[in-house]
Amino acid sequence: MTTRPRRLVTVTLLGLTGALTAVLGYEAWDGSRSSVQLAEEIVRDHALFAASNFAIEARGEVTFELLEEGIEVIEWSLGRRGDRPLTMGGLRGAARAQRWDGMDQASLFFRLDPAEGDVSVAGAADSAEVAWALNEAREHSRRNPDDDDVRALFAPGGSSVLVHQLSYEGRGEYALQGMILSPKAFGPAFERAFRDEPLLPEAFSGGRPNGDIFVARVLDPYGNVVYESSSDAPSGSAVRHDLDESLGGMVLELGVRAEAVDQLVSGGVPRSRMPYIVALLLLTSGLLATAVWQLRREAELADLREDFVSSISHQLRTPLTQIRMFGETLMLGRVRTEEERSRATEIIVDEANRLTHQVENVLLFSRGERDALNLNLVEADVGALVERVAESFEPLARAADVTIEQRIETGIACTLDVEATHQAVLNLLDNAVKYGPAGQTIVVGVERARGGEDPLPTIRVEDEGPGVPPAQRDRVWDAYVRLDRDRASATAGSGIGLAVVRRVIEAQGGRVRVERGETTPNPGARFIIELPLAGTREA
Repeated sequence: MTTRPRRLVTVTLLGLTGALTAVLGYEAWDGSRSSVQLAEEIVRDHALFAASNFAIEARGEVTFELLEEGIEVIEWSLGRRGDRPLTMGGLRGAARAQRWDGMDQASLFFRLDPAEGDVSVAGAADSAEVAWALNEAREHSRRNPDDDDVRALFAPGGSSVLVHQLSYEGRGEYALQGMILSPKAFGPAFERAFRDEPLLPEAFSGGRPNGDIFVARVLDPYGNVVYESSSDAPSGSAVRHDLDESLGGMVLELGVRAEAVDQLVSGGVPRSRMPYIVALLLLTSGLLATAVWQLRREAELADLREDFVSSISHQLRTPLTQIRMFGETLMLGRVRTEEERSRATEIIVDEANRLTHQVENVLLFSRGERDALNLNLVEADVGALVERVAESFEPLARAADVTIEQRIETGIACTLDVEATHQAVLNLLDNAVKYGPAGQTIVVGVERARGGEDPLPTIRVEDEGPGVPPAQRDRVWDAYVRLDRDRASATAGSGIGLAVVRRVIEAQGGRVRVERGETTPNPGARFIIELPLAGTREA
């Protein structure tokens, strides 16, 4: 299978893996969400059941222990024959006898004889409130002549509660009795309803008090709180349950405490798996993105290696062809003069040097890739070394119609590897010839440290080519990299020359950089090598 179809298969498998992970993540999320919803429904069902039980208990406590007891206090205060006047003193005495604890929250008592139209009132209530209470009681008894249940009605705004009952007096006669209570009067009755009887079976509550499981609130029709078991917030939304119609439209809100939720659900409420699912999806996405990036990088490197192999093959083939051709010429005796023999020999030597340069480059690059340069660092005169390199490169420069100008200071001792540094300088000269124009002058210089921060002796090679744009001056030292402007050019190159320079120089403790030259008319490029002075390199 070729490289491209193999990459396509890999990318397809990665895409399928990502899609499958997304599907599994969704299924896990949906399953977790369904489990949580089921648990929430179970908790809600328990709350609804408890609210129903509370409503039953509340109706009993409020109706029988508060409202009907209050009506009986009115009847007791009137006497058996109902001929006593309705007074607060008589009412208080009857309340003590009946042990009715709502007396302190009552502001008005009244008795109305529908047949005679007589009204008896006791208490200190606002006249408008008295008129409202009597009108509402009369109107209800007129509309519901057969309703003898105790009824409660909240005043507008919920400031007070009208309680009244149509009582049968015998011989077809009825009396309308009632009172005005503060909403606070209902609190003790609701508290008993919430506290005294369990709202859930023991199998679910575990015998715990209602207050450890639930939070209850009773609201009047206007949203005012009549009773609150605790100020704590429940877990989730509280259920609402309308209390008995006779209680004036009050509504119960019952919620489950957060710490009691797990007890009501077998195994507890499942924790949300979303953080883990999101983490899994992010991790998978990261791995897929990394894999795709690696594949893309691998494809780019493969293309670069193919270009490298093609380029290096071409560069090796050219000197080999020259060597073979002129070797055959000498071997077959085709030279006619001693000058031609000398010229053929010179070409063979030059091409052999060029071939050696290319092979050394590849070997150094390969060792650098494997971190196996194994440099032999010694103290040497860097100026003398560069002179030898420039002289050995002269024949190749002349063949390219290039002049080498030396500006070399000698006697500068540096710690370096002779062979590796020799190859690095050759690479810079070869690079200057390739990218500079014919007829140019290449300046090769060696200078002592001139001050500045951490000064080092420098080797510089300056050409008259187009230079290197500032934005790409770091990239030119990478392997297989060509400048954007050179991609379509026919300039040959293996793409590893400057990479070898950087690796062997940095391995010796030196530095490399490229900057703008000073030649005209083109800006040129100045490649600089800095090497440590002898005795200054750390072990």
